[in-house]
Amino acid sequence: MQKLLLLLLMVFTLHADDIYEGDLTAAEAHEMQKKGEAIIVDVRTTLEFIYTGHGEGFINIPAYEWTYIPKSVEERVKSAEFELKNDKPKGHIEIQKLYDAKEVFNKNFVSDVMKAMKLRNTDSVILVCRSGPRSKAAANVLAKEGIKAYNLDNGFMFGWKEAKMPWDGF
Repeated sequence: MQKLLLLLLMVFTLHADDIYEGDLTAAEAHEMQKKGEAIIVDVRTTLEFIYTGHGEGFINIPAYEWTYIPKSVEERVKSAEFELKNDKPKGHIEIQKLYDAKEVFNKNFVSDVMKAMKLRNTDSVILVCRSGPRSKAAANVLAKEGIKAYNLDNGFMFGWKEAKMPWDGF
């Protein structure tokens, strides 16, 4: 019984800060979009939106972008020489160490979403990212501003695509 209570407390704590309207299935989100009841905003980075595909009618307004500042040319040359010496390219985890990455919140995110909602004449927004965490965070940001925001459950990859909703990309 104590384990059950502890589990329930953990689940409640994980979602205690969520103030957005709730999670929607891909079918629910698509239907709301088609009826003009909401827009779907894809909060992934521009590169993710372009190169991994997007759902029908998604509007890309990144909540966060990444900046990558390369380390010294000497370190990058040393890395390339190591690859040549070992006849094997480094994996992406090792290559990431050649850059100082920084996540930056899009300061225009809220105003851009509000502008998109006004242009589409709707008072609701459904947020989507790759798998859910970023869009939940973005939904909470918008909800704090009084915007009626939903989250697409399981995101683009595991919600929209797996539900076989219309999309284009790789």
